Amino acid sequence: MKNPGFSDAARFFKSHRYRLLAAGLLFLYGCELSDEEVLNSRAAFVGSFNVNQTCRGASSSTDKYTLRISQGTGGNGILLTNLQPFADEIVATVAGNTLTIRSQSARLSGQTRQVTISGSGTLTGGSVIEIDFDYDFGGNNTCAAKGFKL
Repeated sequence: MKNPGFSDAARFFKSHRYRLLAAGLLFLYGCELSDEEVLNSRAAFVGSFNVNQTCRGASSSTDKYTLRISQGTGGNGILLTNLQPFADEIVATVAGNTLTIRSQSARLSGQTRQVTISGSGTLTGGSVIEIDFDYDFGGNNTCAAKGFKL
């Protein structure tokens, strides 16, 4: 004996498969971040973070400091203030929970000479930031910073 409920369900899904597919695609499309939500992802980065940082290379060091992040220009720009060892603000952009430091010149603390910095990072759970960056000062330096929002 056939299970009448199963065949009815199978016929329903078979005859409505395109509608179900369309509904699923509309749902997924609706899950994309709106412009306002992308803009608000920048807001999640804004604040102060207690940071532990390790740098390896020509100028190896371990530092603890407070990193301050504020809104920058454009819809996704942020400014990193007190990112060690830099005296200048570092410009970055945000997309979702990822930040990008495009190659730029910055002055090191206590120096007049500028160096080139670039890097990337993530914000996890709105409170943990991790940034990896490189700069050249008498040789290549690679730094890993991890901080917790205050």
